[in-house]
Amino acid sequence: MEILLIGNTDFVTKQWIEHTFPQDKVVVALRKGTESSGEDLKIIDMPDRDAVSEVFSNYEFDRIVYFSEDLTPRSERDGDLGYLRRLLHTVRNRKVQMLMVSGPESEFAYPQETDVHETSKSLMSRAGEELGLYYARTYDLEVKIVRCPYLYAPQRNGVTAYFNGLFEQAQAGELRFHERAEQRTCFLCADDLAELIYRIFDDWTADSELFHVPNVFDFTYGDLGTLIAGYFPGTKVVYGEDRPQAYPADDHELRLRYGFSPRYSLREDFPHVIEGWLKLRENKTDKYPVWDFLRSHNKWWTVLEIIGAFLLTEWLRAFTQGNSQLETVDLRLLFVVIVGTIYGLHAGVFAAVLACAGVAMSYASQGASFAPLFYDTSNWLAFVIYFVAGSVCGYVQSRNQESVRFVRDENGLLRNRLDFLRGLYQDVLDDRRQLRDQIIGRRDSFGKLYAVTRELDEVQPQKLYHTAIRIMQESLDSDSLAIFRVDNGGQFARLVAASPRFDVGSFRSVRVSDYGEIITALEHNGIWVNRTLKDKFPMYAVGVRDRGELAVIITMGEAKPDQMNLYFQNLFSIMCGLVESAMIRAFEYEDVARRSMLVPGTNLLKPEAFLPKVLAANDLKHDHMGDHLLLKVECEGNLEDVDSLLMQSIRQTDEAGMLTDDGVYLLMSQAGEKELPIILKRLTRSGLHCFYVPQTQEDALLSEAQSHIAQADDGVKADGVDDYRRVDHHRRASAGLHDAVSAAPRRSAESRWTAAPVHGVDSPMGAVERGAHAFACRASWGTTDSRRSAGTEGRGSGTTQHSCGRPYGLRQHRAVGRGADRGQSTAAS
Repeated sequence: MEILLIGNTDFVTKQWIEHTFPQDKVVVALRKGTESSGEDLKIIDMPDRDAVSEVFSNYEFDRIVYFSEDLTPRSERDGDLGYLRRLLHTVRNRKVQMLMVSGPESEFAYPQETDVHETSKSLMSRAGEELGLYYARTYDLEVKIVRCPYLYAPQRNGVTAYFNGLFEQAQAGELRFHERAEQRTCFLCADDLAELIYRIFDDWTADSELFHVPNVFDFTYGDLGTLIAGYFPGTKVVYGEDRPQAYPADDHELRLRYGFSPRYSLREDFPHVIEGWLKLRENKTDKYPVWDFLRSHNKWWTVLEIIGAFLLTEWLRAFTQGNSQLETVDLRLLFVVIVGTIYGLHAGVFAAVLACAGVAMSYASQGASFAPLFYDTSNWLAFVIYFVAGSVCGYVQSRNQESVRFVRDENGLLRNRLDFLRGLYQDVLDDRRQLRDQIIGRRDSFGKLYAVTRELDEVQPQKLYHTAIRIMQESLDSDSLAIFRVDNGGQFARLVAASPRFDVGSFRSVRVSDYGEIITALEHNGIWVNRTLKDKFPMYAVGVRDRGELAVIITMGEAKPDQMNLYFQNLFSIMCGLVESAMIRAFEYEDVARRSMLVPGTNLLKPEAFLPKVLAANDLKHDHMGDHLLLKVECEGNLEDVDSLLMQSIRQTDEAGMLTDDGVYLLMSQAGEKELPIILKRLTRSGLHCFYVPQTQEDALLSEAQSHIAQADDGVKADGVDDYRRVDHHRRASAGLHDAVSAAPRRSAESRWTAAPVHGVDSPMGAVERGAHAFACRASWGTTDSRRSAGTEGRGSGTTQHSCGRPYGLRQHRAVGRGADRGQSTAAS
């Protein structure tokens, strides 16, 4: 990302940038009066509106951090609201995340004066904040405001205006504070602010928010004066009589949301601040005061040189008197020409004045009267020559100096422009490298679609639901996806999987007739788009048909404004089309292979077929994409009677089967413990006696079943090969490829099973083993309560991690690119 730091950036250093934006390109906007940190930072100048527009036309900033002027206490520079308005107006229609950091002026309260609530500085500070919030409400800007104490930076003590002033006063012998000695200081270390900015951007949401950074350290101005006086012995400390100010108490919002609290206090950092300032002053100490004075006062040095040359000229004239050869040389004219040629017009005229004074003194030394000198015009010729020579030589020199200065300034401008263009060229090269790397990985590229197709190569519907939700979340940048399975009668649509943040509510089971508009749109157009923004209707919906009947509905509950366009509609249709192909293939496989999965004479699944479905349901529950209940049925009669009662009492999305303990179990999809009493009551009325299997017992039961199935003989695998061949033949025949069934499918299946005879993608045994591996990872993680609490903490605190290596925290999810903008999409919708 490209980051712009603008405003009061006196404290910004290279180390601060590396800590706050470790993997981003950062540009610092130069402002008038900013002192350089002496580090290699990328700095641009934006003095006026045209410069701001030019910079934003060349850069595509993703994030902007604006630092208010009142972050420096008693700053002599006023905050420029007009400059802030120009900045906001320039980026108003860009998708930019903007963080405004303001000082404590708008937070101060005055306990002893209840009638005083605002000051001029607090009004200006609030005006800047309201300006940012106005643009956030009116335009497509995401603005957050952080109110924090005054900033100090130990690494930049040499340019911190407030502390510079205090130290210089103490060095002069008297230190004056405007505040009272018992007044509590209000300072925040820039390193703490860097950590806070990093965490805010790491968990950015589209909502406009206002945060308050607490002042947690008990450190008064009396303590500060004592510390400063300790480094300057004999310093007199004087405190003022300003009104006592109170900073608001900690509201714990930053601690609860970002885990942030200030760590560095001014009391502990003060030795670094003062020692750095003293070291800087030692480097600036004048070792040669006279020479430094003359070097810093060029005009006085020039005057002394001219006077010295004039005295030397007069001494040479006196020394050469009586020499017939040297008397013919006018040394005063030579002096004027030399001074005018070297120093320019003004110095040449000044040299001419001295030469004329020398002529007058020569007349006076010979005892002549001044009257003939002025009244006899023939004597004026020498004076005229001196002034003409000095003016002409000085003018030539001044013109040359002006030409040199103009060329130097022009070269400087060209050099700055060259550096700017070179920086832009380097940025273009960096962007080119990034784009080249992103072309294949782009979510709607052909390479990504190919990878999606490979991941959807699954024959178990429950696992396919999990994979489809995960892939569509990443590709569509949405966290409101849901998959509904339509029952055979077409009356109800049952929720089978949904995004972790999907509000399940009353959508576990919906009546299809209540959404007739969606069904009609799916029959005619194949897709539903909620262009009228009807309440309780999804924004997008696509149907999956099996043998001409609507079998599955994929919905997207919420959409951001930039997702309501034809491009996103096509992208959603393409992704749902890929999922549709995979689901139809999985349904066909189940239809063909189901006979071999059932216990003979019943509709109950065998253990090797029922176990993968329970494990897949556990995966959905673990990733917060679904819920389920596992019930055990007490079999009092024969198995056929129990099976008959079960088939009359369960939904189409539920499954009944047996595990290795020869018990009959019910897998109730999308049902939780709140619905358990209702389900048990309904089953009891049907003549079935069931009891709930807690999660700990379920884990133990599945672990035992997995160990038994893992010891299955090769005959089971061979049956799986035959099942796959039958499914492959049926699928190709349904596509109209009857001519190729006899040779190509069989060879394809044989070659595929030859390469992976045990862990085939589509074999029941391969599915069982993959599910067993996933269960083993979960079993090694811990018990039911620990898993549930860990999953909850992982979503909130960003600290919990799965034992198999998959992170569950909010920040870790963003690090791997999964669900990176869930908060943004929810808030924007």
